[in-house]
Order: sequence, then structure tokens, then C-alpha cells
Amino acid sequence: MKKGLFYIVLLFFLSVFDATAGVRPVVYADSVQVSLLTCSPGEEVWAQYGHTAIRYLDRKSGEDIAVNYGIFSQDQPYFIPRFILGLTDYRMGVEPMDMFLAQYRYEGRGVIEQVLNLSAEDKQAIHSALLENMKPENVVYRYNFFYDNCTTRARDMLVNHLHGKVTYPVADKPETFRSMLHRWNHDYEWSQFGEDLLLGVNADRKTTKAEQQFLPDNLRCDFEKATYNGRPLVAETHTLLPPQKKDIESGFPLSPLSVSLLFVLLCVVMMTFSNLKRQLYWGWDAFLMLVSGLLGMIYFIMLFSQHPCVSLNVIIFFFNPLPLFFLYSTVKKKRDTWWKIWSILIVLGFAGCLFQRVSVPVLIVALFLLLHCILHLRISRSLKRVAQREKAHE
Repeated sequence: MKKGLFYIVLLFFLSVFDATAGVRPVVYADSVQVSLLTCSPGEEVWAQYGHTAIRYLDRKSGEDIAVNYGIFSQDQPYFIPRFILGLTDYRMGVEPMDMFLAQYRYEGRGVIEQVLNLSAEDKQAIHSALLENMKPENVVYRYNFFYDNCTTRARDMLVNHLHGKVTYPVADKPETFRSMLHRWNHDYEWSQFGEDLLLGVNADRKTTKAEQQFLPDNLRCDFEKATYNGRPLVAETHTLLPPQKKDIESGFPLSPLSVSLLFVLLCVVMMTFSNLKRQLYWGWDAFLMLVSGLLGMIYFIMLFSQHPCVSLNVIIFFFNPLPLFFLYSTVKKKRDTWWKIWSILIVLGFAGCLFQRVSVPVLIVALFLLLHCILHLRISRSLKRVAQREKAHE
């Protein structure tokens, strides 16, 4: 309740804050300090990778604000579908620095400040760019988790307005978007599993140094080692807030792997009965086809996503909308067309795993779906041969 009230007050403050008055003209450049703020991860799904903001401090005028590119509202209509399809809009927000720190102190999250080593011209250019960005027509932008997020926006606002080139250290090893996410959400099994379900082939390609900076801590580390016009980009580093260690809530008692093994157990039971009694259970077939088809509808819609790392996903070979079209003929008329098609698609899905990393629980489920298809075809052919022999005897 207290946390909710705090956010309501914060959002109200931001809504009435006069953004164009947030940064005053640069008069005494020596009194102006521009910093990159890196915040430690939070408990919410969208906060598990940390956050980035810009601090603009003018000691002469007393102006001290945080510029934040991560303002969004879950109350937007169809927020989750829009997020998956890459149609979510975020906005720039400005708030006093003490209020910014109060929010993160309340959440138990740390904040590291990197004061940038800038010239008077650099500070003036960043100041002008901030003023332009604060205009009502410029505060909203189309969010993309990997390519245009709150961290890359803050980086571009700083780096793109410097009078020189920033040189970053060479990457230690090639990384993919998926591998970088796994380093941060390994303690959250269901979050990691959900992201693995959504992320497709392009999430497993090698990334460039600039692409790796979508993660706040990656950008902080790169800034720490970067040079600008022959000198270190970062002049000073301060820990404004130390992170508070919190116990990770267990959430759902079963892990994704446990749920997949329960499915395997159920499959083994059903396949054993089918094989022993030489009988097909239409209820079980209908259940598998219906669930697969509904999941497949999601993956089909994702084909049209504006997120490059979401639109092409080999899991669509395991779960696709086709069962919904074959459901009636398969269950009522006992036709085997769908089981043949599904078998081929699942094999293609396993081949696609050479290009995309698919989570183990999904592979386990797909394997037993394939075994079910094979057993179904085998029993169906056996029943047909029996029926033909009986007809011949008549």
C-alpha cells in the first residue's frame, strides 16, 4: 500500500512538473556536472536488469535533476500484447535528484554515479539537447528492449553530443542477447523461461559492442574504461546508494522443468494405456491439439512483431495454429493427416535448434509430442489393418 501510494505521488509530481524549466541555461560551465546514473536491479520483471538515467547538476544555480527515459504505464490498453509486438511507447521524465534517490532507497536498489569528464562545449551541447528532448512533442518514443531503451537513450543523449569520439574497450568475448539476459535473470526461473519462449533466432546471434550496451551495467563498465579525446571519459565514480540485499521470493512452487516432467509423466501414462489397449483416446488428442493451437496463435501473431529478436522463433514448429484447423477432422473423423504434419514440423523444430537456443523444458515437451504422434500413427495403422481383415472375412 505504501509503495503504491509513493508511485502515485511520484507520477502526479512528474505530470505537473514543468519540463522545459528543468534545466536552466549554462552560464558557469565549471559549476555544471553531467553524470551517468546506473541503478541496480529491482524485483519487478522490468527492473531485473537495472536502470540508467542522467544527472544534471548545476551547483551555481542549485539545479539538481535526474533525466529518466523509462517512464511507462501498465494501464495502457493491451500493454502486454503491444510490448511483445514492439508497439509500446515510453516517455522521458524529469524529477529532482533527491526524489529520484528516495525512490530507489525505498526499493532497496543501489545507484552508482559516473561524473563525465566534459568540456564547456560538451555541457552546453548536452544542455541544449535535453531542452529540445523535453518539449512535449519529443518526450515520447517507441520503445525497443534491445535497440532503443532507457539505457541506449541515455547513452545517445550523452555520447552523440560530445565534440569528439568515445573509444570503448574491446569486448572480452562475443555474447548474444540471450546469454546476456541469462546472466541477470538466472535467479528468476520463470522470468528466464518466459523470455526464452518469446526470444527467437536473432536473440542468439553475436552482438556488437554498441548492442551490448542495452544493459545498464554493461554501459557503466564500458564508460568506466572508455576514453574521450585522449583522456578517460569518467572523471569520478561515486556510490550514491548501496544496494540492499533482499531475499528472492520463490513465487510459483514448481520450476518450468518440473512442470515439463509432470507433462512427461502424464504422456507416459496415456501412451502406455494406448499401446496396451491398442486404443486412441480422443479426449487426450483434443487436449494436446487445442493447447498447442492456442500457443501457436501467440507465436503466429509474434511473426508480425517489430522486435527483430521476437518475430522469427523456431518454437512455432512445435506449437502453431494448424491444430485448430485439423481438430474436428482428427478427433471426429479419425484422420491421421495432422499427426503426419505435426511429426514433420517437430523434426524441423529440432533442426532449427541448431540456430536458436531453445530451453530444455520446451525440448522435453516437444520430444514427447513427437513420440505421441508416432505412437498415434502406429496404433491407427494397426486398427485399420484389423478393420480391413475383419471386413475381408465378412
